[in-house]
Amino acid sequence: MDLNESFDLFEQRDTITVSDLCRAVGEALSPVTGSIHRVRCTVSSAKRNQRGHIFFDMVDAMEVGGFSKSVTAKMPAVIWSAEASVISRQLAQRSLPSFADDLEVVVVGKLNFHVVYGMRFQVLDLDYDALRRDELIKLEEIRRALKKEGLWDRNRSLPAPYLPLKIALVTSASGVVKQDFINPLLESGLNFAVRLYPTSVAGPYAVGDLVQTLEMAGRGGHDLIVLIRGGGGAQELSIFNEEKVVRAVAESPLPIWCAIGHSTDSVLVNEVASRFFDVPQSVAKELTSLALEYLRSIMDSAQRVAFFASKVAERELELLKREKLRVAMAYDSFNKRLLSSLVDSLQNIRHEASTLLSQQFHALAIAVGTVTESLGRELATHKTDILESLAEFRFGLLGLLRDEEAGIGRSLAEFRFGLLGLLRDEELDVQRYPLGHGHQLLSLVESEGRYLSAALGNVVKRDPEEPLRAGFAMVSDAEGRWVVSAAQAVSTGVSQIRFIDGGVPVKVVEE
Repeated sequence: MDLNESFDLFEQRDTITVSDLCRAVGEALSPVTGSIHRVRCTVSSAKRNQRGHIFFDMVDAMEVGGFSKSVTAKMPAVIWSAEASVISRQLAQRSLPSFADDLEVVVVGKLNFHVVYGMRFQVLDLDYDALRRDELIKLEEIRRALKKEGLWDRNRSLPAPYLPLKIALVTSASGVVKQDFINPLLESGLNFAVRLYPTSVAGPYAVGDLVQTLEMAGRGGHDLIVLIRGGGGAQELSIFNEEKVVRAVAESPLPIWCAIGHSTDSVLVNEVASRFFDVPQSVAKELTSLALEYLRSIMDSAQRVAFFASKVAERELELLKREKLRVAMAYDSFNKRLLSSLVDSLQNIRHEASTLLSQQFHALAIAVGTVTESLGRELATHKTDILESLAEFRFGLLGLLRDEEAGIGRSLAEFRFGLLGLLRDEELDVQRYPLGHGHQLLSLVESEGRYLSAALGNVVKRDPEEPLRAGFAMVSDAEGRWVVSAAQAVSTGVSQIRFIDGGVPVKVVEE
């Protein structure tokens, strides 16, 4: 047999058409294609065409590290437009994730094989109870894990910032939701410093991006992190139920305030965050309220401290006046006693000196009378001179003592007058006084002065200039008193609003 004959035989025996092959495959698959199947799968590459049909791949996938997954099995699938409308409506009514990529679901349908389009699984419906059950089980497992590790209440237990002005805003850079948060802060006129930390909130890499962004914001030296996201379906918000994102919020070193979706949306991040709000505008409103309340407390505190300092100063002045009078009277009495004692001492000295001179003169007279006649005559010749000399000495001594007595008296009088003058001028230097009264006065003044120093220290700490430099403003009436409430503004009127660079006159008009 030649080569051509062999080729002809091979062609007749083994070659079939595509139609023949498709029919053979269809017949082989007929036991499978004729039944309804429930298939657990992950949705991948989902697309809806203009007619409303949804084409996607049913895949089995496993995580192989990081945020990537490896596909281990795949089958094309379709949901025709009629079933797609019913499924979308049922998901929305049950608040379940919308049908999109990465959704883990149990589909109900049948396997079709077409000679032109090949094999494809036709989805007739979803197992909604299984989907709800899977979601709840997943969330509960995350809750239990975080509570076991002590992370569930960590962010909520962080102390709330008393004046959060430095804000880290974590949200999508392309969305308009960030303006819903920023605009009310700008309209408040307060000096908020908001730094945007852009992140993706949808897509295959959104989880990793959001986790890294939250970690970066936590190291930025801010007072608070605000995490916001606009409205969307359950599937679009499902990233905020992912365990890695929930852990990043729970472990943040800064308090995190969240506003995710709408008021009816509930995600796991809200349960671990420090606070959560219905919409971003509510977060901005709360921040503005905190700042204004802090400013009011500063102004009230400054007024109370100023009033207290004034009262303490008045009491100090009254005590000083009383103590000045008491010290003056005590010194006056002491000086009188001292002067009397000095005069008595000088009189005693004068008396003793006179007695001594008399004794000396008498002894000298006796000596003159008992010497030999020749000496007596010689002494008699000089007796008058000696007596005159002694008398002059005695008179001079007594005069000197009288002069010293007058000098001491004048010195004491000048000292007393000078002390009273110092007290009148309130130029006390009580440490120089030799008496215990001065030290007692100093101790009293120092003790009472501590109250005034503490009050003045509080005034310095609550310096109204500080909130002005932070971007706040202060309101005063026509008499210069601070206006701290709307009722006060209406009743007394507002004359001026003061900023750090000067004041602006205003007028309150009651509607």
